[in-house]
Amino acid sequence: MKPISAATRWGCINRHTRRSVTAAPNQAVEITLPSRLDFEENYETTVSHFRLVRNASYGRFRIRKLRFDDLVFISPAAALVLASEVDRWKQRVGGRLRANVETWNDDIKRLLCQMGYFELLELDRPPDMEKPGNVIFLNFLRGESGASDSGKLAQKLRVDIEAIIGQGIRKLSLFEGLSEAITNVSQHAYPVNSLIGGKKQWWLSASFDKRSKKLDVMFYDQGIGIPNTLPKSHLFEGIKVYFNLWTDSQKLTAAMEYGRSVTGRPERGKGLTNLLEFAKAHREGVLSIYSQRGLYRFVHSSDNKTNTLSRDSQSPIGGTLIEWSVTL
Repeated sequence: MKPISAATRWGCINRHTRRSVTAAPNQAVEITLPSRLDFEENYETTVSHFRLVRNASYGRFRIRKLRFDDLVFISPAAALVLASEVDRWKQRVGGRLRANVETWNDDIKRLLCQMGYFELLELDRPPDMEKPGNVIFLNFLRGESGASDSGKLAQKLRVDIEAIIGQGIRKLSLFEGLSEAITNVSQHAYPVNSLIGGKKQWWLSASFDKRSKKLDVMFYDQGIGIPNTLPKSHLFEGIKVYFNLWTDSQKLTAAMEYGRSVTGRPERGKGLTNLLEFAKAHREGVLSIYSQRGLYRFVHSSDNKTNTLSRDSQSPIGGTLIEWSVTL
C-alpha cells in the first residue's frame, strides 16, 4: 500500500493550500504561508493555512518550519489568530520552529516583533525592528478563563491600549464587552466532550495607525463558535423557531438583533449591546464577528448612520473572532 503523507492525513489539502505543505511519511511538515493573510480580502486562503497549523496540533505533528518568506501583508486580526494557532501547537506538541528571518518583509517583521511572535517562536528579536513604524501593535495576550480577575484584566488592557494610542479611552463599553466575551469562553466555548476541550483560552491584541487614527482591538477564542453555543444561551428562547434552518451568519444576526432588542432586562443581551456601543461611540466604527462559517458586521459611519451586513464562507474560522475598528 502506498504510504500517506502527514499532510494528506489532515484531510484539509485544497486549492488554497495544495502547494503550501511539504511532508514525507512520518516526518515533520513545512508550511509556507501565502503572500496575504487577511479575513476580509483573502478569507478562504487565510483560514485554510491556519487550519494546517491547527491540524498539526490535533495530530501532534512536528512543524519543522513555518515559512513567512512570501508573506507581504497580514492584517492585525489574522496575525492574532495565527499567533493563537502557533501557541496551541507549541502547548500540545512543543519544539522550536525554524525561520529564515532575514528573508522576511520588513513590515511583517516589525508587526510580528511588536506582537510577541519572536518570543513565541523562540527567535532572537531583530535589533533594527525595535523602533515602531506608523502602525503600533500591542503584544498579544493569552488568558485562561477563570485564571485571573476580570476587573484587573480590564484595567491592564485599558492601560496597554491607552499607551499605544497616546490618549485615554472614555467609553468603557469596550472592556465590558470583552468581559462578556471572556465569560462566554468560560461558560460555553469549550465543551468538555468536544475535540477542542481542555484549556479555556482566549487571545487578545490591538493595533493603532498613527496616520489614520484607526484603532483595532481583536479578541479570539478557539472554541466551538457562537452558532453552536446559542442553544445554551439565555437568548435562545427568543430565536429558536427557525434555528435549525439558518446559516451561521443568520444565527449571529438573530443573536445580535435579539440581544439589542431586550432592553428591559439587563441580564439578557447586555453583553451584545456592549459589543456594539464601542463602535457606535466613535466618528467611524465597525464591529465584526466571525464565528464558524458566519460573519456579522455592524458599521457606524461618520454621518451617524448605521448598517449591518452578514455572509457565510465555505470554511469555518475555527472559533470566534471579535474585532472592533474605530477612528479616534
